[in-house]
Amino acid sequence: MTSIRLATPQDIPAVCTIDAIVIGSTSRSSELQEAIEKGHCYLALIDKNIVGFAIINQSFFKNSFIHLLIVHPHYQNRGVGEEMMRYLETISPTEKLFTSTNLSNERMQRLCLKLGYVHCGTLTHLDQDDPEMFFCKYVRQSL
Repeated sequence: MTSIRLATPQDIPAVCTIDAIVIGSTSRSSELQEAIEKGHCYLALIDKNIVGFAIINQSFFKNSFIHLLIVHPHYQNRGVGEEMMRYLETISPTEKLFTSTNLSNERMQRLCLKLGYVHCGTLTHLDQDDPEMFFCKYVRQSL
């Protein structure tokens, strides 16, 4: 069973290692460290081992935004990403929760649609020849 908790500074090496395994570089290490230090990173754990992480904050036009959702390759296709997304929906302080993914990332697009997110726009020219697709879900009632 997957448990989810807020990352602490002691988790920085594990998070950076998983990220480097998935993307093939350590280019985001300082970004990940900053997210952890600011309390924006949540971890997925199986048997007390960190198997994935997500970064969420309210920097997207004052709405919650999932910037990254990364699952270690050995734990993919086991529902970890889905559990993390569902957890982030419960802690989102804003009415709407947004995320984005590249057009080439069909797995994340399928996950978003499965969980009831709707495609709400596409932005070109961020990554050459791989547009960024944005998704939104209403996760709580308007006050």
